[in-house]
Amino acid sequence: MKFVPVFILLLLAEDINSDSLSVLFLGDTYFGEAYQQDPKFNRGLNILEVRGYDSFFENVKGLLLGSNFAVANLETPLINANDVPLSRIGNYVHYADTKTTPEFLARYNIKAVTLANNHTMDLGSRGLISTVNTLSLSGISSFGAGDNEGEASKPYTAEYTSGGKIYRLYVLGCYWQREFFMKKGFYSGVSKSGVYMLDTVKLGKQIREIKAKDPDSFVVIYPHWGSNYKPANEIQKNAAHYLVDAGADLIIGHAAHTVQEAELYNGKWIFYNIGNFIFNAPGRYRSTKAKPYGLIIQLVLKEGGTTLKIYPVFTDNKKSDYNLRYLNESEIKDCVNSLGTESSAGKLKVSEEGYIEIQ
Repeated sequence: MKFVPVFILLLLAEDINSDSLSVLFLGDTYFGEAYQQDPKFNRGLNILEVRGYDSFFENVKGLLLGSNFAVANLETPLINANDVPLSRIGNYVHYADTKTTPEFLARYNIKAVTLANNHTMDLGSRGLISTVNTLSLSGISSFGAGDNEGEASKPYTAEYTSGGKIYRLYVLGCYWQREFFMKKGFYSGVSKSGVYMLDTVKLGKQIREIKAKDPDSFVVIYPHWGSNYKPANEIQKNAAHYLVDAGADLIIGHAAHTVQEAELYNGKWIFYNIGNFIFNAPGRYRSTKAKPYGLIIQLVLKEGGTTLKIYPVFTDNKKSDYNLRYLNESEIKDCVNSLGTESSAGKLKVSEEGYIEIQ
């Protein structure tokens, strides 16, 4: 299995922002070709064709373009339509064009994506090869999947300069262990392609090795985990605590298509699930009674400290007509309440500018 080498994005602060690095973390991202081309889901209107891809970014493009770059969870293989086997097309099998998706990711400053999720391998190793190569040729870094476990486990790395010193950000993508996907061969192995499985012992060792080699680094764990439209479970909580104890500085989860709790554990923030970003499927918020919210998390790194800002967005496409937008005043208060835990109580506050700040 041959991959085009993936570009590692190295950002020097003097080129973009003189003394800090601003990174956005986005939730589940898929423009929805498989849904929008299927009459069972699109209600007879393919919004990709009618509106165009730029329309989905309209309300958040200022935030995206105002940061150094964004990282997203890309939930689809990128492969030419003619290469999609008819036998693989079915409910909840994702695929996307090799030209359009990377073009619009790059246009809106999404320069790195995790592939550690349950859709990257929908079209097998062939789809994975196509995805990694396509992204690389488009100047977009990918992580969390590869031609073996060694490649899949490599973190995304960015450098920045602050106070005359070089610092590094590491982002590790992983997908929690599910028996169904183990049987389907979705996970990477010693000599097998796939996504990086969340093994707390292995991941904890990896975090400790990064910290030992680079004590001033900032390590983000970016896992795909949790049950759709449900609160965080004990598996997530136990894993998150273990990884923070191993040295992780921040955990930002995705997969549930809704927000889950935020927790301050041993001085480190855990966002168990930030829900969707642009995910053009109908969704099941009404039937599940889940909160129709997602989070865009802005991490600002600089010498002497970090800053987190949270920008909540409305993600129920049935109600918003596929127009991702920021929450209104009542919605954002409801979102803060849904994030609340005993440890985070009083520490999450709505700012006058309309984002959630951490006290």
